[in-house]
Amino acid sequence: MGSMATRSAVIVGAGQAGARTAAALRKQGWQDRILLLGDEPDPPYERPPLSKDVLAGSTSPENGRIYGPEWYADNAIELRTSARVETLEIGARRIVSGGGSAENFDILVLATGCRARTVDCPGTGLEGVLSLRTARDARRLEHLLGSGGDVVLVGGGFIGLEVAASAVARGCRVTVLETQTQLLERAVSSHVADHLARRHRHRGVDIRLGARVVAFEGRIGRLRAVRLADGSCLPADVAVVGVGGIPNVELAQAAGLSCDTAGVGGILTDSHCRVADDVYAVGDCARFDDAWLGRPVRLESWENAELAPQAAAKAILGAPEGYGGVPWFWTDQYDLNLQLLGLKQPVERVLVRCDPESGSFLTLGLSEGRIAMAALFNAGRERRPLKQLIELRAIVDPRALADPDTPLKRLAKEAAANGKPD
Repeated sequence: MGSMATRSAVIVGAGQAGARTAAALRKQGWQDRILLLGDEPDPPYERPPLSKDVLAGSTSPENGRIYGPEWYADNAIELRTSARVETLEIGARRIVSGGGSAENFDILVLATGCRARTVDCPGTGLEGVLSLRTARDARRLEHLLGSGGDVVLVGGGFIGLEVAASAVARGCRVTVLETQTQLLERAVSSHVADHLARRHRHRGVDIRLGARVVAFEGRIGRLRAVRLADGSCLPADVAVVGVGGIPNVELAQAAGLSCDTAGVGGILTDSHCRVADDVYAVGDCARFDDAWLGRPVRLESWENAELAPQAAAKAILGAPEGYGGVPWFWTDQYDLNLQLLGLKQPVERVLVRCDPESGSFLTLGLSEGRIAMAALFNAGRERRPLKQLIELRAIVDPRALADPDTPLKRLAKEAAANGKPD
């Protein structure tokens, strides 16, 4: 690197996406200053372990740190934790942090992430009612689960189900409350949701669908029960609210940057993660034009936090490539690893490959003869060929797809040789 920095790249948000952006910029050739600002006291870390290994007591949030302290010094990355940015002055190319300190930028990257959505009902301030988003949340919840007791999960999404599995492993009595008629309603088909529900019920979890919380009730400031709209009341020592995330767009919106505030939310970017001249957004907070899907999406996923920073760095350094691809998500619950390819959408046909009773199988949603989405139950080895088939938008014989004796690798190889359909 040169001895004198002439430009400054400022990254607001020191989560996974922010840290990966700093690394990508340096690796791809940015020679000047990089300032990484995070409002949490912890250095950048990965969030997936928080609801799994950390709550199970088998690791700590510190083990999920993306880089060690020496990495920042070795790569000349200025990391500031507990640094909350209050204002973006886009025209003046300046940010203002708490206390009035200011920093000028030549390149600005917003990696502000999401915050946990809350429920609007009495009692949310009681001790024992919490959400799980940060390392601090995980440390607090791990301590509470250690004493066993009654745990209520408000929300049957990924966070709720992962916490449920971790709580069961800690000897807790667990209830999952979901307002919809199935678990993971926005992410998976009813077939997949039903299989997950069976897994949890087999472990003793009480799953209640169509259930709405109207109040958290307690004594002397501590949670004791959760009251539902049907009048029933559940004993509860801990209640974890996992009803989704809200993208942190307020800074961008106040600065006049384009944001979606009516739909799924997010800072609006093009397919190069660009919001405006020399301003970019990556990770959970960004709603980007997906170059493969051909439409805007916002993805809260580990993969997006890894790949979007690579695309942003390329664009910043003058070598833009359209960002996008088949979305990939995963969740670990008990002895189950579930991987999802594609976004939930209407399909014309659902195929099941292999016997679900074996514990390792696939469900494939087909539309116009093509795989639109897939769920892999303890079958991660099949992810790569399946992803390739989806990317190619290949029309595949459904009998071959459903036949476990027909290797998916062979089908993907044949599809690649035939090229994309017209």
